[in-house]
Amino acid sequence: MDSTTTANGKDMFFLSAQEQQQQQQQIHQQRFDSFLGGDPETNAPPFADAAAANSNYAMPQQQLQTTANLGMNYGTESKPTESPSLWARCTACCRFSTYQAYFDVNTDDVLSRMKNSVLKFNTPGVFRDVFLDGTSKIPDAYGPFWISATLVFVLAVTSHIFKYFNGSYDDFDYKIQHLVTATLITYGFSFGIPFLLYIAFTCFSVDMGYAELMSIYGYSLVPYIPASLLSWIPSHALIWSVLSIASGVSVIFILRNLIGPIMAAEIHQGRSAERNAVAAPLLGTVIGAHFIFLLILKLGFYHF
Repeated sequence: MDSTTTANGKDMFFLSAQEQQQQQQQIHQQRFDSFLGGDPETNAPPFADAAAANSNYAMPQQQLQTTANLGMNYGTESKPTESPSLWARCTACCRFSTYQAYFDVNTDDVLSRMKNSVLKFNTPGVFRDVFLDGTSKIPDAYGPFWISATLVFVLAVTSHIFKYFNGSYDDFDYKIQHLVTATLITYGFSFGIPFLLYIAFTCFSVDMGYAELMSIYGYSLVPYIPASLLSWIPSHALIWSVLSIASGVSVIFILRNLIGPIMAAEIHQGRSAERNAVAAPLLGTVIGAHFIFLLILKLGFYHF
């Protein structure tokens, strides 16, 4: 009994000593962990709080980096375009690329605009709103250029035929001056008058560009082509009649497409009828230019 008790007492003694040693080791480890940053109560590993703190700040840092990258990409991709220099703006009229867009039309576009300039000449603004600005095409210079060229050819030919039938056959002589005069008058009317109107419209804040004015004036010459084809007949009454009808259709067509922007500018500017009114002078200039053009055609090409 004594030996057994002694042995068991020794075992109990050794076990209690081992437990005390383990407890002391745990105490030292907890103190060491707490010194390094661990949590002795939750047995969290050292630097756990620091890792958690870093993980909390990881997302904002990524967001800042992403924002910085977006800022760098934004600055490189959407860099504002530089405005052209003064020399580039001054020499733009000498480059073919400036006029390329105004010749980007096909035969159907030109024929449609020619047809509607006559059939809908008395419809307010329909040619400008529908057939110029209402389509995918912009006002063109192709149609006005070739319409003017056709009218020049018709005037030169029919004026000589008129002279041939109304004069002496022996005295008949072809004059190249008719071709030169017809060129200057026709192209001056279709391209020069719109330029003068554009200057006046700019001064009075009328919202119409030169390309639009030039296109309207160019297509307004369409009625003069059949009228000139009939003017070789030796009859002054007939010549005056057909040229007057063509001038009337042409001037009404122009007025119907110009009156809208002019009146809109007057309303926007708040002008009264008694002062600063510009509609009457501008429209009177258009009518006067057509009347002068009519006189030049009759007295310059179809006279005895």
